[in-house]
Amino acid sequence: MHRGPSHSRPIEVEFRGQLPYRLSAVLTLLADASRFEGFAQPVYVLYAALSPELRRDIDLIFGPLGKPLIFRALWEDSPQIDEFSAFIGWLSKLDLETVRGFVRRHLEARSRSAHLKEGKTLAVPEVEDTEALRDFLLQSESRWSEAARADATVLDPIVRFLQDPAELLARLVFLMTQFWDAHYKEIYAECTPIIERSLRYHRSRRYGGEFPAIYAAVTGKRLTEDVRQKVYEVRRIVFVPNCHSGPYVSFVPLESGGETMLLAFNCRPSSGAEEEQSEIIRDIFPPLRALADETRLEIVYLLQRHELYAQQIVDHLDLSQSSVSRHLNLLVAGNVLSVRKKSGMKFYRINEATMQQLAAQLYGLSEERGEPVS
Repeated sequence: MHRGPSHSRPIEVEFRGQLPYRLSAVLTLLADASRFEGFAQPVYVLYAALSPELRRDIDLIFGPLGKPLIFRALWEDSPQIDEFSAFIGWLSKLDLETVRGFVRRHLEARSRSAHLKEGKTLAVPEVEDTEALRDFLLQSESRWSEAARADATVLDPIVRFLQDPAELLARLVFLMTQFWDAHYKEIYAECTPIIERSLRYHRSRRYGGEFPAIYAAVTGKRLTEDVRQKVYEVRRIVFVPNCHSGPYVSFVPLESGGETMLLAFNCRPSSGAEEEQSEIIRDIFPPLRALADETRLEIVYLLQRHELYAQQIVDHLDLSQSSVSRHLNLLVAGNVLSVRKKSGMKFYRINEATMQQLAAQLYGLSEERGEPVS
């Protein structure tokens, strides 16, 4: 059952485009580039150009830890930073007790997530207890547990970063500096005029109403039902424009209670097409993108008669479990498949409503052009 906002206080809206927000938003996309398709092409070009070490750090350190830590610290501290050197200076001097508190909350959130998503009961370990912490990370379904199954050595540095806030900050500073110097400095300058135009435009307007209406007015997209259920408590939105996210919008909670949410959205103009796109085009893009792959079509074919759990799908395909999981995640993100959890297993089935609507909308496109259907 859909729950509405817990109170009627108007939602506060603001737009931030300072260097730390923009840099962190791009790294957020890169941390997900291996899992999702559909970002703007420069994201995948950047990802391919990263060294293996930097790619690993973005995936295993920035994605799970750096992203929420930096965005939340920026929100709480509100520093006025427009130069990269000033950002690095601010990041390296974050209060270590604040970082320790963030790590604790992060582990607690993983414990709650394991209970809700997999039905697991995971006791939050004391951070100083290395063996208990390692065991906790391995049992929680995450990037870390997935990477550790492929390479057991990746877990030790993660444990050190969780245990030592100073080492975590030093690694984030190193990661940011490498990425800025080798890859992003010039791109940042090229995108600045576009970002500034977007900020001027949105700051000159007044956005009111409930979350879905504000979201649609700013991003040009409709809020999906699964996301709608997760944001019913939001009373403050921090929008961060970027040039690279394509059709995706990144959601980052800035407070543990869920009242403040950061949304990184694509502000790159496309000859007015973003504003003029019909609802039908925005509806059909996600499922079409998810279906545009031979392996994912084979998965849909396997599910045409009945649902299967994940391991059954793996058994039918000549692919690794992690590769199949990636394809399944993309199909679920495109609303092509529905997933339910039972006894710690995920069961997948075709979302018939989406497929029927997609077929009708594709048929309608040819009718709208006035051309005969062959």
